[in-house]
Amino acid sequence: MSFAAMLDPVLRFLLRYKSRRKRAEGILLVSSRGPAEMVFLSAVLSRFMRLAGLDESVTLLCRPDAAGMAFLFPRLLKIRKIEFRRLDDLEYRWQAFIDLHAQHYRMIVSLDYVREHDQDEALILAADPAETAGMVPPPYKRNYHQRLEESEKVFDILFDSGPLRQDKILRWSKFADEILDDRQQPALALLPDSQLPPAEHLPETIVFFPFSGVKQRQIPMEIWRQMAEAVPSHWRILVAGHRNDFDRNPEYMALMAQPNVTMETSGFDRLASILLGSRLSVGVDTAGLHLAVLLGTPTLCLASAAYAGAGVPYDERVAPDNVQFVYVPMECQGCLGRCKFPLEDGMYKCVAELDTKAVVDYVRAATGGGMP
Repeated sequence: MSFAAMLDPVLRFLLRYKSRRKRAEGILLVSSRGPAEMVFLSAVLSRFMRLAGLDESVTLLCRPDAAGMAFLFPRLLKIRKIEFRRLDDLEYRWQAFIDLHAQHYRMIVSLDYVREHDQDEALILAADPAETAGMVPPPYKRNYHQRLEESEKVFDILFDSGPLRQDKILRWSKFADEILDDRQQPALALLPDSQLPPAEHLPETIVFFPFSGVKQRQIPMEIWRQMAEAVPSHWRILVAGHRNDFDRNPEYMALMAQPNVTMETSGFDRLASILLGSRLSVGVDTAGLHLAVLLGTPTLCLASAAYAGAGVPYDERVAPDNVQFVYVPMECQGCLGRCKFPLEDGMYKCVAELDTKAVVDYVRAATGGGMP
């Protein structure tokens, strides 16, 4: 616990002397996760928007990088940014407490299954809304009973969303069922037409997503070179990622030597328009790849087995027809990244065993040929 967090009881006492809106009003949704989580969340946000009463606003409190996905969200949703990691700074923490307390929300809902008591839960306590709702924390941590007790002090509604290994959209759908008291079939991982950005017209274009935040989930650059050579020369190939991805993986710059291959480092909003106009996307488990799926772009995902049953591949109840998953079922699947095997050429065992020849053949067939 940081020094700033240790002072929370004093800070909350001082908040009593700060002015705030007299009437509790509005809904605040809280998520401390990154852009990839926001892609999935965008598929179910409209349900949580229904928590608002007549003339009430709904606000999402999220990280600045996650706010980059705001173009996917319902238009009436407001965005409030906060740097959760800066909450260890006492001045920043105190100002955040003051700002949230002043709003006097009628209800705050934490959308995170995994939370930090000293960060997102501390913000909710400081905001002191009329009502709170969250999910029972995951059971895998040693201090689970302590975490459960902490959560019980924060939330009026504490919903048991089910097993640890579960599709994100299914988990949120059940949570929405509970707090809305309205059971519905889970939605497909597709955005409604009303939330789609404008498309760029890019005929005969394929987008590669070779980079992952977990490098052990990446396949070798050589396989991407083979895929690029399998694409007809008149097609355009975009290799998408953040500039930092190319800095951390300099060997991928060799792909740019092929005349029809271009680096694509635009923000997510421009990337979405590109994907809507492209014919195909292929990639590993990463935010851009999942964005392609929800936009309806034909997509091939090269997945590890680490999150099987917990998000990737998607549960059949939410998986749309435009995505196919390539992964190797294993007895240890669903390990959530806690791999027990030695790395193979820097990859998880389940990634190293992917049938990459079949992937190259798929790309060749989907694009109509290329180099033999």
